Amino acid sequence: MKQRRLLAVGMPFFVVIALAVMPVPAGAGTNRPGVPSDTDYAASYARSKVTNVFATTQQVSCYRPEVPFFTTGTTDGYTGMTPCPGATTGEDTGAAGPYPTQIGSAAGYPAAGPKLVNDHSESDLRVDPNHPNHVIGSSKWFASAEGYNHVLGFYESFDGGQTWPVQGHIPGYEGFSDDTDPVGAFDGYGNYYSLILPYQFAYFGGALGGGSKLFQKSKLPNPTMPPEAVTVSVRPVGAKFAPDWITTHSNSAGVTGPDFVEIDNSQGQEPDKQWIAIDNNPSSPNYNTIYAMFVNFSFDGLMSKAYVSTA
Repeated sequence: MKQRRLLAVGMPFFVVIALAVMPVPAGAGTNRPGVPSDTDYAASYARSKVTNVFATTQQVSCYRPEVPFFTTGTTDGYTGMTPCPGATTGEDTGAAGPYPTQIGSAAGYPAAGPKLVNDHSESDLRVDPNHPNHVIGSSKWFASAEGYNHVLGFYESFDGGQTWPVQGHIPGYEGFSDDTDPVGAFDGYGNYYSLILPYQFAYFGGALGGGSKLFQKSKLPNPTMPPEAVTVSVRPVGAKFAPDWITTHSNSAGVTGPDFVEIDNSQGQEPDKQWIAIDNNPSSPNYNTIYAMFVNFSFDGLMSKAYVSTA
């Protein structure tokens, strides 16, 4: 045992000496063994005629946020929450009034009007199994990056990603402060499902406060919506325009409302890390079965658990 320890102590010195006398090839340390160099990688783009396209800048998108936030503006390098200059997406911007899930919001909510989507992050990309040139991407759709204030948005291509003419925010859950963690899937018919994680918070000090978030039930902006949930919006096969989404569901009692997969009303319970997968194998006995998965993190001493729901 002692000999092994002494050998281990001596090895770093030997390695240092060896490296000191060995010539270092150009580019050493920049790539793992077997990984193409930057030059080779760039050349593969040219051989395969790969081009880069800015998708979300091809349209102007706006929506009416549930929670307004203006305090920081551009002073810290952010664009701030700004009024909509005029959307080109054809989506429902909320200019005519609050969205259905915003009816019943507390005083001061939702925002007075639609705001410009000025930032994006955390993208997810899916290819229609029946039509490979049909691609739908989704990402966080920010009205205020510094306030972490966003819904989810989508951008759709019918020519394999060369152009993205149809895009906008994913409707159905604008009555929450945030819709987050974009992930989607196509079924075997070509319907696209977006599994969404909406949740509520308010800002300490309101829209002009410091930006700290409040999650207490008594402080939440929309008492008609749960504090957190896992939900679904569906873009049916053949949809052509930004508002063409199915966002409601009729339950066994005949009541129509948001398509909730899971509702979390408990303080200290937090659903997160949702994922959706659909069996697209026509020979499978589970063909077109939808699997919605998420974990429920517990902060009240109980064990965090992963869940799956099928449809």
